Amino acid sequence: MANIPNTEYITVNANGIFVGGKPATTYRGQEIYDIDYVKHVFEWMQAQHPNIAEFHIGAFATRGEYAKPGNPDGVFGPNGWCRVKYKNGNLGAWVFDGTYRLAANCAGHCAYSCVLYVCNHALFRSAVFGLANDKQNSQPKQNALTNALKDTDLSKFVGTHTIGSYEIIVRNKQNTRG
Repeated sequence: MANIPNTEYITVNANGIFVGGKPATTYRGQEIYDIDYVKHVFEWMQAQHPNIAEFHIGAFATRGEYAKPGNPDGVFGPNGWCRVKYKNGNLGAWVFDGTYRLAANCAGHCAYSCVLYVCNHALFRSAVFGLANDKQNSQPKQNALTNALKDTDLSKFVGTHTIGSYEIIVRNKQNTRG
């Protein structure tokens, strides 16, 4: 669904946390877990990407694949999704976070989970920031992989790996001859 109303998801911005444009401490009848941490990580997100105006998080019925963009339906459910909104008004892609046992659990914890993954998981962070539709300010797509791997210790991945129809070779340039 392309147009989910802001009453159906959490909005985090420089002024706080909102649902439907109103300050909120609850979402879908559940207390939003660790609001201070959610706000803190949003501040970090803005410091890393000053063109971000808002972070949207929702508990929807549509299931997706972790760290992949998708199209949630906007119907309340147990699946966490998030996206960014840029200062120029463009929206990033909705990115799937995970599935909870109960929709109520998702409502209470999806904001915390999404900011935690943005902060600590390079692949998720790259999906949220790198695959966004911010044509004016986003980095070129060819940098998405580099950005995703920037703070990852690649030493444990040295070798050749096949992912789908792609072959990825990881090697240490300092130990390579020629």
